[in-house]
Amino acid sequence: MELRHFRYFVAVAEELSFTKAARRLHISQPPLSQHIQDLERELGAVLFDRNRGHVSLTEAGSLFLAEARIVLGQAAHAVDVAKRAGRGEVGVLRVGFTATAPFTRQFSRVVQAYRRQLPHVRLALKFSTTEPILEALRMSELDIGLIRPPTGAVLPDNITRIPVLRDRLMVALHASHPLAQSGGPVAILDLADEPFVLRPDGVGAGFYEQVYTLCNDAGFTPHVEQEANEAATILGLIAAGLGVTILPASLQAIAVNDVVWRELVTSGDTISVLYLVFRSDEGNTFQRSCFVELMQEFSETCQDAARRQTIEAKV
Repeated sequence: MELRHFRYFVAVAEELSFTKAARRLHISQPPLSQHIQDLERELGAVLFDRNRGHVSLTEAGSLFLAEARIVLGQAAHAVDVAKRAGRGEVGVLRVGFTATAPFTRQFSRVVQAYRRQLPHVRLALKFSTTEPILEALRMSELDIGLIRPPTGAVLPDNITRIPVLRDRLMVALHASHPLAQSGGPVAILDLADEPFVLRPDGVGAGFYEQVYTLCNDAGFTPHVEQEANEAATILGLIAAGLGVTILPASLQAIAVNDVVWRELVTSGDTISVLYLVFRSDEGNTFQRSCFVELMQEFSETCQDAARRQTIEAKV
């Protein structure tokens, strides 16, 4: 029994005429009649009552019609899924990201736009830190990563990186702190004797390593009063008055009462770059290329808006 037998049967059942069904199927009537007879023989059941000038379904034929329509519907769906998969419109895109990425405007806008553009592609989003994301890319366990490597970090040759956000580092401190009262920038040397709330040295996100480097270049090692791994936890401890910290400006999206942000003044590099990374030696997929294009598009849009805001603020 072949799929065409289901199509031939449904056509006759719906037209209740071999002549009309043959015309609908663009075949001649004798072969159609023969195919229906072959089907009835294989099933061991009569599907149609054939009287002169009249065709009607038997009870077996009525039952078989309902099932045949389901089979044809499933077959059509399978063909559609295969075609969309071939075009890259279905499947899974695996994206790893560091803790700060979801708080950027680019991330939220790209995820929303991607889901609208490819609604049948599931985004498998996984939080991690820079080194595990790079390792997962190496092992082909991720398709794309969003990372903040330390300044000057050298990535593997087969990793393509695209800067999507140049994020300045800022000081976050309790609103009652004397350094917050002036409302002006804070020099890094003014933090030399302050208790810090930070992630342990050498662990995780690149910008934390950058913070330690900035402090060391200024002639001191930050006194870490409290350790925490997550930015939201760090800000919560700052709100509790347990110290100060240095974080990327994009984390101002985490609104915490009694925490204020101030510009950081230092001779060192205070720009932390968020990169989109993927393996260049793996075949590009439609799912991946769409995500990359959207990230580049929204990165340019957000950066243009930020530049306009800066110019307007100076006027």
